[in-house]
Amino acid sequence: MSVTRDNMNPIVPHFKMKKIILVLITAVLLIYCKKEQKVDVEYVTNKFKEYAAKREKVAYNIQKIDSFANSEKVSIKTGFAFIDKNSSDETLGLSFYSKTDDNPTAYVYDKGTRYLISKSDKTYEAEERTADDAIVRPGGRLIVTQVFHLDTVYYKSVSLSRTDKNYVLKYKYRDQPTYNITNTEVTVELTKDNFFPVKITQTEKMIGNRSFNQIILSNIKINEETKNSIENYKSEFKDFKLVQPEKEVQQSNPLLNNELPKINLSDLFNPNETISLPFNSLTLIDFWEVWCGPCIASFPKVENLKNKYAAQLKVIGIVTEDIEKAKELVKLKKTTYQNLIGNEALKKTFSVNSWPRYLLVDSNGILIKEYFGFSEQIEKDIKELIKIL
Repeated sequence: MSVTRDNMNPIVPHFKMKKIILVLITAVLLIYCKKEQKVDVEYVTNKFKEYAAKREKVAYNIQKIDSFANSEKVSIKTGFAFIDKNSSDETLGLSFYSKTDDNPTAYVYDKGTRYLISKSDKTYEAEERTADDAIVRPGGRLIVTQVFHLDTVYYKSVSLSRTDKNYVLKYKYRDQPTYNITNTEVTVELTKDNFFPVKITQTEKMIGNRSFNQIILSNIKINEETKNSIENYKSEFKDFKLVQPEKEVQQSNPLLNNELPKINLSDLFNPNETISLPFNSLTLIDFWEVWCGPCIASFPKVENLKNKYAAQLKVIGIVTEDIEKAKELVKLKKTTYQNLIGNEALKKTFSVNSWPRYLLVDSNGILIKEYFGFSEQIEKDIKELIKIL
């Protein structure tokens, strides 16, 4: 029997057609599923880590907005920063160049040395610093380490939302009772194309006062797009004159080794009760404020001194600002030594312009020692003075 077009089995091409259609549908579904990748917090954070690991150099323009608890002042800084990963740096693993728009001084940090560069008079200073110290000083505050890693330690929850161009991660952090910091929230906006953080906003409360900090990055260049390096920035001032940096000198208190003036201050919890200083006994005076984290962190240490040397030592706290919040804080920290209400004239008289400040006064009312922050030296000096009482 000969085979003609008319007597071919129609089932064969029909079966092949069904198979082809099935393959096409499967391919379409695979492509569709790939496109519809589940986008959740895990996906976004993993993609951030993937892209961040590939970033070796980053350059950006920055706008930094800071408002502070218990103050109406708002600080707005703009500038430029360049960051270069540096495996030889043992603290943060980076080098950087930065310059704010309102300051002619430029800054470079590289391999344990911080450079302050003045192009106008062609000079520079060099000082030894660790990277984590350099980034909290002028110039270093423009360095946004979150371009390499998200600061997610101690957060208690995180949520994800989206805008047209960005993914938005919102972190809520655990409270820090030691510093009386609560309601800390950090929002990080990452671009959808390369998961780069373009806006970071942080809000928190300290003794009920709200602070707001925001970083906005623009004109971002990554890796070869930067067309620069730390060595290039350093070469710009290699022919400048090296000058010695001015030493940081804390001015001696004019009252030191002199008898304190007689002052009368009201008790924090009973304004009608007036306390006269100095006492006829060894006294430690603690100048503090509600917005001062180190002050609050030192409360237990000062309380310990008060209890340990109760028979020989009088401890007095003096606070000037936000008296109602100060009362709340003293109660919260269960501080038992007496606190008094200070004023601007008192701060001027005692030359107090940084906090915490501790004054050790002997039984004759002579200011023996002054301390810029709490240290073990305070107790050592108390012991020595008790010996000669």
